[in-house]
Amino acid sequence: MTLFWLLLLCAIGMVVAQDAYPGAAVYHAGWYNAFAIASFVFAAWQLRSLQKTRAQRFPTLLVATFGAAIVVFSGVASGLMGPDTHTVVGAPGASVRDDDVDGTFVFPLSGNTITLDRGRSTVTVSSRRRYSGGFIFWQEPRTVVHIDAADARGGHLTVTQPTNASFLSPVLLMQQQTTIDGMNVRFDSFSVPAVQRNVKAVLFTEQQAAQLHTDPPIIGEPAVLFAVADNADRVQPGGIGIAAPDVQKQVGGLRLTATILQYPAIVVASAPYWPILLLGLLLCVAGALQTAARTPSRSKT
Repeated sequence: MTLFWLLLLCAIGMVVAQDAYPGAAVYHAGWYNAFAIASFVFAAWQLRSLQKTRAQRFPTLLVATFGAAIVVFSGVASGLMGPDTHTVVGAPGASVRDDDVDGTFVFPLSGNTITLDRGRSTVTVSSRRRYSGGFIFWQEPRTVVHIDAADARGGHLTVTQPTNASFLSPVLLMQQQTTIDGMNVRFDSFSVPAVQRNVKAVLFTEQQAAQLHTDPPIIGEPAVLFAVADNADRVQPGGIGIAAPDVQKQVGGLRLTATILQYPAIVVASAPYWPILLLGLLLCVAGALQTAARTPSRSKT
């Protein structure tokens, strides 16, 4: 009988972990789900012997087993059929479609509340973990770079995306990576249509910036390297420069200022639908309590 409960607890625990600690890649591994099913199957197999030796408690054991079946198979469905954990990144004011959740994430121009628009319903994702259907959403802060561009006279210039001139967000999401002098760095690009310039911005961490040979040295804070090119991708004279945060730098005929910020992205993880999970757990607990109540106490001699 002890083996029966241990096997059930093992199978249930592997599923409850998906809701309690969401996002782990192991939840989608075939061996993980196979082990959960095997634990449940072996527990159910124990009922054959328990039906003979524990006939009085057998109905309550069936209730607990049925509840465990609900829990385990909801977890396996989420692990094998649900999408892998992924991060949705968007600039302020952007709308990013995610087919996995059948909705569009709307990122605010200000504030940290992101909305998932599913047509007939909306889900608000703030700093707390949010459950919706078979998914769990939470925010993950990311380092982004806000760009201010001006011409040689100080006149403000509009910043756009190189591949989408209609999108005017001055925030670079820094999603691409490259290696410079053995340092793994993130970078992004933007365009300045008024002067027909394309600019690549490379972000260095505090530790990486301390290794750069700049005048004056940048110590104790990150840095951004700018590379200014024309529409033919030719770097302009004086078109490479490194700037500390919030310090205007003249590079390739432009005056560029980089402000390093934290802006949230959304992590999407599949997980068992919690009402079904709760139903299964309640049946398991009810079966366990009824089994304990029907267990005859040992008489003292």
